[in-house]
Amino acid sequence: MIYKNLFVGVDIGGTKISIVFFKKNKIIKKILLKTNKSFGPKNLDIIIKSLVNYKNNINKIGIATTGIVKNGKWSVLNKKTIGNFYNFPLIKYIKKRINKPVFVLGDTHSAALGELKFGIGQKFSNFFYITVSTGVGGSMVINKKIFNEKEALAGAFGHMVIKKGGYLCGCGRKGCIEAYSSGNAIQKIIKKLKKNISTEEMFNNYRHTKWSKKIINNAANIIAEGIVNVNSLTGIKNFVVGGSIGLSNDFFDRIKKNIKEISSQKILIVKAALKNDAEVYGCLARSKQN
Repeated sequence: MIYKNLFVGVDIGGTKISIVFFKKNKIIKKILLKTNKSFGPKNLDIIIKSLVNYKNNINKIGIATTGIVKNGKWSVLNKKTIGNFYNFPLIKYIKKRINKPVFVLGDTHSAALGELKFGIGQKFSNFFYITVSTGVGGSMVINKKIFNEKEALAGAFGHMVIKKGGYLCGCGRKGCIEAYSSGNAIQKIIKKLKKNISTEEMFNNYRHTKWSKKIINNAANIIAEGIVNVNSLTGIKNFVVGGSIGLSNDFFDRIKKNIKEISSQKILIVKAALKNDAEVYGCLARSKQN
C-alpha cells in the first residue's frame, strides 16, 4: 500500500469484522474477517495482525463494535452474540499494540452517524436508524445529532420488550425484539424446523418457499411493531433500516407493508444508503470531529 496518513475504520459485528482503509473520504482497501463468537476480545488479536503490516501508513483508527462501549471499555450486552465479558480495556489494548490514536463507538450509533454525514440521513434533521443483522440495534438522530450518544443503550431498539413473558433474549430479558427478529433468532427457528441451513442461505436460496416466507414475515412484523411504537413515543417519522437482514428486499418490503396495515401515520422507511459500510463511515465522520 503506497498511501500515507490513512484512516482505518473497524466494524466488529456478531458475524463479521470489517477493516476499511480510507484516503480522505474514499475507501481504498477492505479486509473482511469472521467474528469469533466465543469471546469478543479474542477478535482484537486478528484485527491487530491484519493492521500491523500497514502500521506506518495509518494515521488514526476508529472502532465501531457490538455490545456496550463506555469510557473506552467494552462490555457484552447479548452474551449469545459475542461471548461474555465486562469492561475490557478496548482502546488501551489496541493503542498499546499499534501505537496509533484510537477511539471507539457503539456500532449502531456509528452507523447512524455514517448515514447522517455521508448517507441518506443527510436528507433528515430527525431520524431513527435500525440495524437488523446478527442482532438488532437502534440509534436516534435529533436535530442532526446522535441523541444522548454517551449513553450506550440510548435507542436500543432491539431490547425493547415486544411480547411480555416471550422468548428469552441474550440480554437476560424476555420478549425483546432481538429475540424474534435477529439473525440469531431466525437461525433458532430454522433449526427447530430441522433445516440444515444458515440464516444467510435461507435469505439467498429459500426466501420464496412457504416456510421461509412465514419466518421472514413474522420477524419483519415484529420490527414494524417496534417502529410504530417508536413513532408513537417520539414522533419521529423517518426510519433508516440497515444490516444484512434489514437490507434484504423481502424483509424490508414486509416491514413497509405491515407498517401501513397497523398505523395511519405517515412513516417513511428507507434503506441505509451506505449499506454494510455505514458503521465504518460513522467512524470516519467521528474522526473528523475529534
